[in-house]
Amino acid sequence: MKCPYCGEEMKRGFIYGDRYSLKWIPEEKDKGVIFQWFARGIKLSDAFMNNSVESFCCENCRKIIIDVENKIDQRK
Repeated sequence: MKCPYCGEEMKRGFIYGDRYSLKWIPEEKDKGVIFQWFARGIKLSDAFMNNSVESFCCENCRKIIIDVENKIDQRK
């Protein structure tokens, strides 16, 4: 995958969670770590099944990109 910021080739990898699912929460909905289970966001992984998410890292830009297609969007 090419980096959309600089055009360099990105490295494929995985981000692993610990005991809880990984979830992206919009800044305006973020109430801190204690209330993360109740916040509506995009669920990136499942703590009980596969607690990792595929990602691509650009070593040049120092950015990580996660494709959210086929992820559970809880914001709706």
